[in-house]
Amino acid sequence: MLDRRDVSTEASKHEDGASREREGIVEAKLASLPVKPGCYLFIDKAGAVVYVGKAKNLRSRVRSYFQEGGSDNRYFIPILRRIIADLETVVTATEKEAAVLENQLIKQHQPRFNVKLRDDKDFLWIRIDPRKEWPLLEAVRRPTPEKADRARYFGPYHSASSARRTLHLVNKHFQLRTCSDAEMASRRRPCLQYQIKRCLAPCVYEVDRPLYAEMVRSVSMFLEGRHDELTGELTQRMRDASKDLSFELAAIYRDQLRAVEAVREEQRVVHARDVDQDVIGIYREGTLVEVEVLLVRRGRLSDTLSFSLRNMELPDEEVLSGFLSEYYGAAPELPDEILLPLMIEGADGFAELLSEQRGRKVVLLAPQRGPRVDLVQMAMENAAHAFREKQRSTDDLEARLEELRERLRLPTLPRRIECCDISHLGGGDTVGSIVALTDGQPDKKRYRSFRVKSTADGDDYGAMYEVLARRFRRGKAARDRAAMTATRDDASAAAAVVSVEEMPAEEMLAEAEEELAAAEHVAELPAEHRGAGEGLEAPGDLGVPAALEAASDRVAPDASGDAEADEHLAAASAAAAPPPVRGAGQGEAAEAPPPAPAAPSTGPEWDLPDLLVVDGGRGQLQVALSAAHDLGLHGLPIVGLAKERETATGDKLVDRVYLPGQKNGIPLRSTSSALFFLARARDEAHRFANHARKRLGKARRLRSELEDIPGIGPATRKALLRELGSMEAVRKATDEQILAVAGVSRRHLTALRKIVPVPAPDETP
Repeated sequence: MLDRRDVSTEASKHEDGASREREGIVEAKLASLPVKPGCYLFIDKAGAVVYVGKAKNLRSRVRSYFQEGGSDNRYFIPILRRIIADLETVVTATEKEAAVLENQLIKQHQPRFNVKLRDDKDFLWIRIDPRKEWPLLEAVRRPTPEKADRARYFGPYHSASSARRTLHLVNKHFQLRTCSDAEMASRRRPCLQYQIKRCLAPCVYEVDRPLYAEMVRSVSMFLEGRHDELTGELTQRMRDASKDLSFELAAIYRDQLRAVEAVREEQRVVHARDVDQDVIGIYREGTLVEVEVLLVRRGRLSDTLSFSLRNMELPDEEVLSGFLSEYYGAAPELPDEILLPLMIEGADGFAELLSEQRGRKVVLLAPQRGPRVDLVQMAMENAAHAFREKQRSTDDLEARLEELRERLRLPTLPRRIECCDISHLGGGDTVGSIVALTDGQPDKKRYRSFRVKSTADGDDYGAMYEVLARRFRRGKAARDRAAMTATRDDASAAAAVVSVEEMPAEEMLAEAEEELAAAEHVAELPAEHRGAGEGLEAPGDLGVPAALEAASDRVAPDASGDAEADEHLAAASAAAAPPPVRGAGQGEAAEAPPPAPAAPSTGPEWDLPDLLVVDGGRGQLQVALSAAHDLGLHGLPIVGLAKERETATGDKLVDRVYLPGQKNGIPLRSTSSALFFLARARDEAHRFANHARKRLGKARRLRSELEDIPGIGPATRKALLRELGSMEAVRKATDEQILAVAGVSRRHLTALRKIVPVPAPDETP
């Protein structure tokens, strides 16, 4: 058997040899770099692209990363020298082509060191299409490129509340429609928007087309920030309407004028030039970078946007270059000028690309003197201020998470909290929701809704068990898959030297696969073989201290020796709540429904949370513990959150947190910062569950009975409803009337009559 020191020496020699080989590959490619524009890709030892950049001169730019010298203190350099195993270059004809290619390569490879902003769909744009007969105003997430869409886009709006405020203001004073084309076509009488004077109702009434077009033009000018020009036009229209004795119309123009004046007064005047500008500021501390964008429209500061970039090892110039490429890559509206604190390489090519995208010239400037320098300095100061404010918020967040960890006695900070809630309407349309908060903020890519399939109507406990079992199964599969990947990586790394454990990689992999198969087999066992939630294996299995974990009378007494409390909890659970899963009969306990088949999606978005909150008290908590136990998840912290009345007064509602094995809930007062996370998760889960339940109910109501008839396809169903008008008319139609519908055959009639009988003589139309 080899000594550990021998193995370590062999591994070190192997690593040194591999490192020298990588250095030789990189040095050879550095020596042959072309003096042309293009893109370069840095590749790590695993073959993954970790950084993509563009350059006017590939040789000069790429070699600059590997120049040694005391003056080069860029964060990125030592990391590159440590992890880069290879590099590739792609030569382009122009800097503009290099900018286009860089954007494509970043989207393709998602390199870890490139700047990544929030997904495009997180930004809101206000869209108006002047080509429509009656243009409407709407907020959209992903704007179609302007050349393909020909609509006008205004934004971006960094928050939905900002976009909603703008829409509210425009609707209140300019009265454009906000309904969809389908809603407008089917409307027979005015909607509420008309009643409250926020729409002219072109769907029903004869609206003066020139007046509506005038409103559309005014809205466009307002959203563009052309307030001075719009003020002059509105003033003239108001005077003309007064001269014509159209005092109601004059009053409308007056209100619009007041709204524009109010907005203009709120915006700071920064210069008198009639140009649109985006001013970029940047501030950094170590690898934390804050980028601030000042939106200056017609000389007035209309809005500011802040972007936080983390783990930025790149120098400022490349952070800025990556930010500009990401931020402006798909923007449908671009300014005349983009003012920068420092010039980026390839600025001319990037400006050419933006000019082509906009259809008019866009200029990139790094001003050295004059009023533009003051604007850039303002952006830099705003970036520093935003950075400090966010750092203060981060410190507050850490304190809140630490308080929550201490109050709930959790093993780690609960950075990701998930909450489960069940919603139904009179026992039907039962839906379960799971929402996620990451560092206190909604993490919507992890939101999930589940349509409950295997429990009786109104069975909240059974519904919660099913939802959590399905969620846990996916989470367990994701965890096991990650473990398998780690096992494979370890086996591959050990292949070059003799394993310390003297186990071949193939055997390690086979053992891991057997463990995974065994875990999946346990999850599929019937409930009676899985304990249905009783008999948790040992204290500490649920991620909280042993004193809180005697979840049933079969668990060892807690460290405090309070066995009476455990017995009381078991009795209270049995009396106050049904067993974790109940059948549809007269209350007898039934088998737990088997978890739903594993979904194909078990990626990182299904990772298990640091804390699971269930909306409810001891009964719901016991259901969650049962589901976790049945799937072998013994280390997942789970608590219940219930809103209950104070026993003393009986009229004040207080949130109480229930922990496993604890008799009484922990009251969380409104002044508790820990309550912020739990209450927010519970309220968001409740909102999301109700939303999903309403969607399900709407889909059910809109569903035609014809969809449930075998042999009646979509085309036939549409033909019947289009020709006869409604399902009620189909029921009353004779065989001859049904066969008269185009596309309906005798076979269709036979299938229909199996479900819809021939109407009685007095029912026929």
